[in-house]
Amino acid sequence: MKKSLLVLGLLFVFHPTICYGEEIGEFTPELNFQASFDLTSRYARKQILNGETTRIKAKKDGVYLEFPFEHSPYMSFARFVLNGPVHIYSGFIETIFYRENIKIRDMYYENNPVKTDKIGLYSTDLCFTSEEGTIYHYKNVPYIVFSDKPTVFFSEINFAKENSIISGEIKMPASKNTYQIELFYTDNDEYHYQETSADREGNFMFKLNREAIEGKLYLRASDGLGNYADACDIERQGRTTYQVLPENLKVIEASYKKMKKEKSLLALVKIIFLRFLGIFVTILILLRLRVILKRHRRKKYNKNR
Repeated sequence: MKKSLLVLGLLFVFHPTICYGEEIGEFTPELNFQASFDLTSRYARKQILNGETTRIKAKKDGVYLEFPFEHSPYMSFARFVLNGPVHIYSGFIETIFYRENIKIRDMYYENNPVKTDKIGLYSTDLCFTSEEGTIYHYKNVPYIVFSDKPTVFFSEINFAKENSIISGEIKMPASKNTYQIELFYTDNDEYHYQETSADREGNFMFKLNREAIEGKLYLRASDGLGNYADACDIERQGRTTYQVLPENLKVIEASYKKMKKEKSLLALVKIIFLRFLGIFVTILILLRLRVILKRHRRKKYNKNR
């Protein structure tokens, strides 16, 4: 009986895996693109942009802001800034504006200029002047460098100014998160920000809330997990196409193949686990039936005596 159960169990585990092995290898599940993930990502990013963790000290030479390095929002703040260009402060300006609600007139690095040639989590010290003329010293401003080069590329931008619509397409590698497209622009010398998500084909669209002038607006794209695109300036109306290098397209295509393999392996492990679970339940049922049969035979034998 025990040998029969062992043979049955081995067949139960390995037979389905062998039969469906080819199907698993060719299985191409849809990308994990759901509105819930998009909303979670947006809420998480906006949640930390509230200034609650900033230490504020007023001194004679200005206001000192400090971001505590030991607090967990440090990483979240840095993810929002992402890869900031060395001599351009746009990422810091928008982040500080939405976090501290301070409109910035001028900014420079007070210490530790930003470097993006090495991957890692860093901090810098900024000095900036608000539009009201107040001087701020912002210490330990975090930024994160996921890569020393972009992995996402704008391939098409269409600025229909008469309809107040900006649409476009990005070439993007596979990701476990959705790609956020961020639009920055000025209207009446005020900063404005909008965001949307790219669909699974990389298409996106903005319906502008305010009037925007070409040459004073630009786009960024990232998934918050390390894939990002260089800022794309919108310099004219109409449709503009950008060439993506063949080697970059190959890397993007390879990323989807890698994700399919990872999901296939996960599916294989899941099937084996379910088979083992099925064996365990089957063995318990068979053992229970064996006990019931023994009791039945014993009662029958006692009755015949």
